Amino acid sequence: MISTKKQTGLTLIEMMIAMVLGLFVTAVIITVFSTNVRSSTENIKMIRLNQELRGVMTFMSDELKRAGYSGSATVDDFMDDFNAPDPATAPRSCIRYAYDEDADADAVAAAGGTNPESSERFGFKLEANTVKWTNSGGNPNIPPTAPDCSNGTWGSLTDPNIAFITTLDFNITDSVNTLGDTGSDTFTATGGVNIYEVTITLTGTTDLPHSSDANDPRRTIVETIRIRNEAPK
Repeated sequence: MISTKKQTGLTLIEMMIAMVLGLFVTAVIITVFSTNVRSSTENIKMIRLNQELRGVMTFMSDELKRAGYSGSATVDDFMDDFNAPDPATAPRSCIRYAYDEDADADAVAAAGGTNPESSERFGFKLEANTVKWTNSGGNPNIPPTAPDCSNGTWGSLTDPNIAFITTLDFNITDSVNTLGDTGSDTFTATGGVNIYEVTITLTGTTDLPHSSDANDPRRTIVETIRIRNEAPK
């Protein structure tokens, strides 16, 4: 009687083939996982960059629209402190303005005070790749089209770890008045009605771990606001 011996277990070659296939599948899974993680990280950074730029642009636009407001029908000193860089100069990365924040212009004038008060002088500027804002210090209008951007206490509005700001530009080229003056000439006009048109350009970039600084993505936001001056200088 002939007996047959049944095979049990795996041969060495079969085990090696199984190990290779297992390593290949594991490598594919790890690659897909790391790619998804990297893609998610980059998407989050871009979303945060967009939010940072949009948030600071909204704040600057809302603030500048208040420029010149006075709680008094007779006190018009607040618009006199509106000052942006000369369109022909560079950089144009700072702007100063004032408005009657607490609507007490009449009371200040009656008490012999000066409008605007020091806490009613504001400004934006680009410094160390960060957008900064002040609500105190400095005379914005010395001289016209040369904002005082050194005095005062400036606080950061953007985080360079989220948005590395490369451009902040305030352009008043399209400002006009009813006398035919344009651009920076509207700052020294003594008649007519001025319409200050400020075009703000804001550009920022963010650092991606798998990209060189030169190839890091950037976003640019451009917004134009109009400020009407009923009592020009």
